[in-house]
Amino acid sequence: MQKKLLICLICLLYVLPVFANDDKHHFPGIFVGTTHADDEFYNTIGLEYEYRLSQSTGVGVAYEHVSDYHEGAGANLFALQMFYHPNTHIKLGVGVGQERIGGHDARSDVFYRLSAAYEYHVEPFEIEPTIDVDLLDGETSVVVGVAFVMPF
Repeated sequence: MQKKLLICLICLLYVLPVFANDDKHHFPGIFVGTTHADDEFYNTIGLEYEYRLSQSTGVGVAYEHVSDYHEGAGANLFALQMFYHPNTHIKLGVGVGQERIGGHDARSDVFYRLSAAYEYHVEPFEIEPTIDVDLLDGETSVVVGVAFVMPF
């Protein structure tokens, strides 16, 4: 067990470089897209934020509202994510979140998220076509859209 932990630590030290020389660490954005679940498509809008720890790593939060989801009750999703940037354009993420379903029988469920985005750098903005795969109680939903990000 200790050997596995040591190998993981060495891998983390290799993957997580020291803080970036880049002067931009804050990446807030607006997300517009669609969620595909239960053989239906639902409009999705949201807010997101990433704090870049280095050029290749970041942590973030996302809030999304899915209209008419769950038989018209709608849903609000909140996710915490970790991001890996293997180069200046690709962003890969993994996270966990909570889905809050509205209506008369309001309830909350935990979901897991895998995400990928391609970052187009159009100064002073970034345009990020994004795909998220949410895993919840053995079911999968796919969120596809575009984030408009203003780094500072």
